[in-house]
Amino acid sequence: MPSVLLSSVCRPFSGRNEGKSVLAELFHAQVTRAQGIFSIRQVIRAWGLDYIAENIDAPTVVLHYPTKREFIRELRTHQYDYVGISFVVATFHKARQMAAWTRQYAPQAKVILGGYGTVLPDETLFPHCDYVCREEGIAWMRRLLHEDPNRPIRIPYAPIPAPRLFSYQQRSVVPHITAGLGCPNGCDFCCTSHFFRRRYIPFIESGRALHEALRRMEEEGARRGERTSSFVIIDEDLFLDKPRAMAFLARVRKRNKALSIMAFGSVRSLSQYDPDDIAEMGIDILFTGYEARRSGYGKLKGKPFGQLYNELKARGIAVLSSMIIGFPHQSRQDMISDFEELMSLEPTFYQLLICTAFPGTPLYRGAVRQGRYLPDYKDNPDFRAFDGFRMHFHHPDMEPDEIESLQETFYRADYERLGPWVLRIARVWLRGYRNLRGSEKPLLRARAGRLARLLREYARVALYVAMVFGPNKERRVEARRLLAEIEREFGKMDLAQRLFTYGTLGLACFTLLTVRLDLFQEPGLLRVAYNLPGKKERAFSCLRLQGGSRWRFLAAFARKLLSRAKHPDQERPLPLYPVQSLDVSSGKGEEQRNLSLPAASRKAKTSV
Repeated sequence: MPSVLLSSVCRPFSGRNEGKSVLAELFHAQVTRAQGIFSIRQVIRAWGLDYIAENIDAPTVVLHYPTKREFIRELRTHQYDYVGISFVVATFHKARQMAAWTRQYAPQAKVILGGYGTVLPDETLFPHCDYVCREEGIAWMRRLLHEDPNRPIRIPYAPIPAPRLFSYQQRSVVPHITAGLGCPNGCDFCCTSHFFRRRYIPFIESGRALHEALRRMEEEGARRGERTSSFVIIDEDLFLDKPRAMAFLARVRKRNKALSIMAFGSVRSLSQYDPDDIAEMGIDILFTGYEARRSGYGKLKGKPFGQLYNELKARGIAVLSSMIIGFPHQSRQDMISDFEELMSLEPTFYQLLICTAFPGTPLYRGAVRQGRYLPDYKDNPDFRAFDGFRMHFHHPDMEPDEIESLQETFYRADYERLGPWVLRIARVWLRGYRNLRGSEKPLLRARAGRLARLLREYARVALYVAMVFGPNKERRVEARRLLAEIEREFGKMDLAQRLFTYGTLGLACFTLLTVRLDLFQEPGLLRVAYNLPGKKERAFSCLRLQGGSRWRFLAAFARKLLSRAKHPDQERPLPLYPVQSLDVSSGKGEEQRNLSLPAASRKAKTSV
């Protein structure tokens, strides 16, 4: 039976040769990036690789964020028949380099490139690989290995670490459960939606099965000695399928156990529900698109933003709002007005990206057809700049550097005006607790009890740090007032809690030092083995993803100094390729997709 190695791209993710926001972390890279020591540190594993490995019969090893040395060691130590590398457009330079290492150190292996980066054309990718996966990866890999592509999908236990704040790592995990891939909303800028051709591919089709998947993940964690603190459900718009969501709610009510879930939903889908139902499901953080008010996307139609946000926050649900600037229809004043309106809604978290025209999207085709694509990105593109922080096409009202500067200004203004996220979420928790503690619904009362625990054990400590390190005097005073409100509800801290708080202030100072010196900012390696016959490999905790040991401070510092002292040409990346074929408006997209399948599958492409 063939053996398979699946890997994310290699670390490091910071330095001269990397994009502005391409890290192994969502929050620190794109949400809390301007919040300094308050930024959430939580490494997101390349969970798609775990799903593929769990659902094929071949012996498979998955590497999450290896270094060059770790990746080459894996290639030299084991004989792999296939090596798959998952990447996005902004990390193509890494995938290309890893493909070269594979051909050097494991010449017998076939190289597979997969992930959303495969929107790049064949002539860019195939010089570096043997196969390109441009569809749902489980069925594609099964066909390549001559396995049944239609058998049921198993949900793997693939958790990520709980967030780290002020250098303090919680010893709990957050399982990922993928309910489905793709999105039928089809926004013209959305790479993920058009990657799957606006189709939704369900992994879990019923609410009962979704609830059962969460329960199994919690039980598997307990079996491994890991405490589950919350869940993330991966689905571009979880609430669009209302029958499934309501069936899930029915199972939650029957079990009568309050959950803690982060999920994704649009204004249109969320507007279908009584907000009490969303809270009873256990939703704690809702990631929703705000985009731009004049964009006209159908997913933004429903309840007014103010009403929806108010209903959610009143039940202790934190809102993560994603905004985009740089749309062709937006003037500078439109962008400022959109930002001011969003600030008035006081989202708990804020993501702001520049409108990026990814290959394969209608926005990209329109920009190329109309001649608006900037020459630097059309004729000889540096793919590292496809990161949501660069402007790729001519804007009728602003220069690219003006839009990029405005993005930085908005991130900073959000932090200074609304404060660090710990201050915002404490407000939401306190409001939710006060509203729900007298509810007639058992799950909402249980939710109020959990919010009370979060306020007592976490919010009070974090607010002390905000009183000292807040961005300005107004936010520091606000943190003090909110802390006083919480103590009126729950009483003063005891001695042990105060000592822990003082220790947290010390950790906050240590965090400031590590950020300034760029220490401990990279993820660690997580190696996971699947289906190895006759071998029982040690299962490592996903907490390894959060990086190296903090007590090896001097060693890490010395490595950083040595790295910076190297001549920049010593580790020169492979040259960037001019890609005139990025113009996909010629209609060759379907032909490229067929060429990318394994030879055995080109004649009869299986639908997924």
